[in-house]
Amino acid sequence: MDEGFKVLIADDEYWTREKLRKMIEWEEYGLTLMPMAGDGEEVLARMEQEKPDILITDINMPFLNGVELLKEIQENYRDVVTFVISGYDDFEYVKGAFLAGSMNYLMKPVSKIDLVNAIIKALEIIQERRSQQEQQAQKKLELSKAASLMQDREFSQLLESREMLSAPHLAMESGMELASVSLTLVKVHNMSHLMKECGYDMNLISVKMKNRIREIVGTGALMVFNYIYRSNEFLIVSGMEKEAFIRLAEKMIQELCGWVQSPLTIVVSDPSYSLYSIQQAYVQAVSLLMTRKFTPDSCFMPSGEERASEEEVKNRFSQVQAKELQILLQSGNRKGICELVFEKAGIRRCTKEKWSYLEVRQTVKRILNILLTDAEKRLSPKELLQAESMGEMADKAVELLDEAYLCEIIEGMIDSVLEAGTEDTADTMQEIVHQAAAYIREHYFEPLTLSGLAEQFHVEHSYFSKLFKKETGETLMMYIAGLRIRKAVEYMKENAGSLTEIAFMVGYDDYTYFNKVFRKLTGVSPRDYKKNMELAGF
Repeated sequence: MDEGFKVLIADDEYWTREKLRKMIEWEEYGLTLMPMAGDGEEVLARMEQEKPDILITDINMPFLNGVELLKEIQENYRDVVTFVISGYDDFEYVKGAFLAGSMNYLMKPVSKIDLVNAIIKALEIIQERRSQQEQQAQKKLELSKAASLMQDREFSQLLESREMLSAPHLAMESGMELASVSLTLVKVHNMSHLMKECGYDMNLISVKMKNRIREIVGTGALMVFNYIYRSNEFLIVSGMEKEAFIRLAEKMIQELCGWVQSPLTIVVSDPSYSLYSIQQAYVQAVSLLMTRKFTPDSCFMPSGEERASEEEVKNRFSQVQAKELQILLQSGNRKGICELVFEKAGIRRCTKEKWSYLEVRQTVKRILNILLTDAEKRLSPKELLQAESMGEMADKAVELLDEAYLCEIIEGMIDSVLEAGTEDTADTMQEIVHQAAAYIREHYFEPLTLSGLAEQFHVEHSYFSKLFKKETGETLMMYIAGLRIRKAVEYMKENAGSLTEIAFMVGYDDYTYFNKVFRKLTGVSPRDYKKNMELAGF
């Protein structure tokens, strides 16, 4: 048996209770025989706390007889399966017991086979009930997911720049008071734990996350939706006062962080006075998010706080350093390049020194642009494509607030540009690469990093990177990206879900990023690719 069931026996005769106790090896069948009761009043006193699954009761007991007890059970504990023990002269009581909801009865003296058959029948009833409950719960969940997806798609259009013809209708449906509302952006920087917990079901994640937000914010949330083009962003439209929302935001961080196992950024825009202003409020929230510190800590950023201006954002990579990087690339000095990028420019200290999110993005972009410009001169089209795709991965690493992963991506890109990895490959190392490739094919939808795979296969990560490229002709991250996109195409052919759902299924929690990678590797957007397949008859 998969799970235990609790059995409570009530009889006022001690020897009858003992006989029933010894008649079956209860534990061998996954049954827990609870301490027996001597009368009906004792049963009722224990029901709420002990919650038995099966109740076997004598019909004739003092204080509260079996029929009266069953009426109470039927009224207050309908999930409990009940049956009675009676003698030949208790027909009227037995009739009353059935009317009170008993499922079965045993005639005295009770035989082992009768007791076993009664227990089997009770277990079948319980399992059937639970199966029906699970089916109903699953059906309810599927309906909730469908309604949630419709809501997310419609409300996400409010954040797009195109004309919002449906906005007035949405306002009426949401019951919003538009005198003064604010938009709150809740950004989950790392969705990997939620994806795994929810079986890589994007709609389920959306439903669960929005429900948790509503529980915390309560009636103050006029609208909660998931921005479908950035699956890790949840938007709350609220009419609450700023001070009240600050308290709720702190509670949100406390309660959500442990659940999602990711840093959060919660940003509140200035008040808006029209639903048409939500798009501008979103832009303001994203702009404020850029000023957060690049640390793996959650933070709350209400509007009106002092924020970094363009003048206050430091230029962490100077023109002198840019020129030095170009010279080092020309000479192929890998050691000098890594020292300049990671130590002098300080990418490896950006968390410790608390750079702003925007400073990290700008610095990484400048470095990658120089690397890609150099790559155009020396790499083949395929190799250049790999280097460009690694640049997209670096952008994603910035969003994850993961300094180590970011440095790993940049170092891999440096190797790609310099065409590092000319050493001879031993047979044992070739086998390791093949094993790693096989593992990736099985786990392509999970978070995969160079350092994580190198550690798993007990190889120094820089050497592993060079080795992998030599054996496969692709960098590790490009191999993963290519596999994910090929799987996405297979799902499109099978019509396995919407494009945003397919992105989730192959390991991308951000549709915008998935769209970039897909376009980079196939030359067209996922939407156009799917449309072309449909026209071709797939």
